Amino acid sequence: MRHDPTPAASKLTIPVELRTGLPYANLIAKQALFAATVGEVFGIDPRSAIPMPGTTGAIEAVRNHVFRISGKTTPTVLTVCPGYWRARESFAGFGFSVRAVHTKPLGFSIDESSIVDEARQAPADLIYLSLPNNPTGAVFDPGSIIESAPRETAIVFDMTLPARGLDTKNLASRLYEKFNGRRNLFLAGSTSKSHATAELRVGWLICANSEDAALLKEENRNVVASDAIDRGIEALYSTPSVFPAIEESFALLAEGERTGSLEIIRPDRKVETGYVLIKPRLSPDESRRTLGDLNIRVMWGSEFGLDDEYIRLETLEPANIRVFVDAVREAVSAKSGRPGREVR
Repeated sequence: MRHDPTPAASKLTIPVELRTGLPYANLIAKQALFAATVGEVFGIDPRSAIPMPGTTGAIEAVRNHVFRISGKTTPTVLTVCPGYWRARESFAGFGFSVRAVHTKPLGFSIDESSIVDEARQAPADLIYLSLPNNPTGAVFDPGSIIESAPRETAIVFDMTLPARGLDTKNLASRLYEKFNGRRNLFLAGSTSKSHATAELRVGWLICANSEDAALLKEENRNVVASDAIDRGIEALYSTPSVFPAIEESFALLAEGERTGSLEIIRPDRKVETGYVLIKPRLSPDESRRTLGDLNIRVMWGSEFGLDDEYIRLETLEPANIRVFVDAVREAVSAKSGRPGREVR
């Protein structure tokens, strides 16, 4: 039998993985698949999409990047109050100076010009905004902020919260197309609230500039678990599952409002989303006693820049909202001496 001098390895069509091992190679391949899926769903170059461990991971990746390129000991992030408390704590904890445009004087509406003016008057290294706002549901025109903000200011829009009145996928696609190439423009998202996948920690970061995307990939070598990516891809191709729950929760809150138990904070431009800001018709002390006695846990205004006459609620669990509304209604009725009207 003639000896074939060609090495056996050269005849293989399947790569022989000796760099990292097959399990890790498969893990990396999943990241590429997820980036390709984000690219397809949002209509963007998949090289501009980076898998991230939830929206928080995406925000922190931008935070770290801006901190590095700013060259400052204490860079500045500009946001709004009230806003997403976890992001604010993340920036402050990493050494950022946090400045906020207060929206309460405007009925909690977000004025784009106020944000741009603040960014120009006292130059900010980064603008962070949730769209819609967490917790008020206020919406704004992100394009006008991008167009008017200083070019050297980085911008990250957190587009995680679902709302029927705001198509964030379409909006992200349009922003990417219109501002493609702009340095330091980032769009963060996940399926955590839209499809109730928070425990998976699967999200993404879309970079408007390809060089920024390359830098972010070098700076972030962590990856998302393969099982989480599989479920994240399934969610990306499906309609958000939480809309019925959000609608039911807002209906319960609206009934509580009609009975005089509470006020829903409604900015001029508002959508119903995964959080809501409300004001019980009780003093803060009365609210604390009422909710504490029933072991009802809420986020108090003082935890995100307001006073405790305001409360932030998640709206994805209507049964919990019902318990809250009933408790507040009964406390308000007892205080006024009038029989309460049960919410059902």
